[in-house]
Amino acid sequence: MNSPSIRLGFLGFGEAAARLAVDFHKAGITGIVAYSRSGAKAKPGDALYEKAQSTGVTLVKTSAALAKKTDIIIALTPGKAAVPALRRILKHLRKDHLYIDASSNSAKAMEQAAALAGDAVRFVDASVMGPVDIQGIKVPFVASGPHAAEFRDRMTPLGMVINVVGKGPGDASAMKLIRSVLMKGLAMLLLDTMEAAQRRNILDAVIEDSSVTFNDIPFQKIIKRYVGGTAVHCERRVHEMKECLELLHDMGSTDRSTKATISMLREMVKMGMPQKFTSEPDSIHPVIDALIAARDAAR
Repeated sequence: MNSPSIRLGFLGFGEAAARLAVDFHKAGITGIVAYSRSGAKAKPGDALYEKAQSTGVTLVKTSAALAKKTDIIIALTPGKAAVPALRRILKHLRKDHLYIDASSNSAKAMEQAAALAGDAVRFVDASVMGPVDIQGIKVPFVASGPHAAEFRDRMTPLGMVINVVGKGPGDASAMKLIRSVLMKGLAMLLLDTMEAAQRRNILDAVIEDSSVTFNDIPFQKIIKRYVGGTAVHCERRVHEMKECLELLHDMGSTDRSTKATISMLREMVKMGMPQKFTSEPDSIHPVIDALIAARDAAR
């Protein structure tokens, strides 16, 4: 595949940029350039220089050179360096530049970066949603902001997987962080559950029993069932979770997630969820909207 219209560069040249560069080169993009402070000093024989050579990337000496040789820049800097890096390169960018900030950063930082960019460049907030070292160019990206669709439309023909989310810069970064609430929280729940199961010598049985539910029911239905069911049955479930807490204490097992669950259930009872929802709603939206309204009213 030949893509002469794509003049691609990386701001930052670590493992992620190097891995993506390999696949972009295979997709037909030539003349890929990259700038980083360490790369600007790299010489033939240096590990970074040789890595760039092996991935079809030319390391340039300045951010000005990066801007001059590109139309699309993917910034993969450390999170704290994202806004300062944009500030340094901004004076060299053109209005037709597509600048994709894919650093791992906060939503607030991406909003600040977008405000800094203003109309001087086509800024895109992007987040990498998987392991680049394993998936390469096929790793899922989410992107937000007025120019996110252009990023998707120009890069998906090369093999990238890009989903446009939200309305403004910061939404993509927020999505990654919000998903971490689930993923990292799920890790805590699993650790607490499996510790208790092992203390009772029923670890394998608990794994097998739990797996039946999660293997047989699509996750979207699990979300609907758990959110809606909790709104309806939160009062009854407080008592059930107290029994769980007592068992955990008897075994000397950790109670951190169980205490948090009891607190959440009590809060939903206080919000009047059982009165608002006498049966499970058709979607989770009414429950989430009611929760937000109750929480905002209590401020």
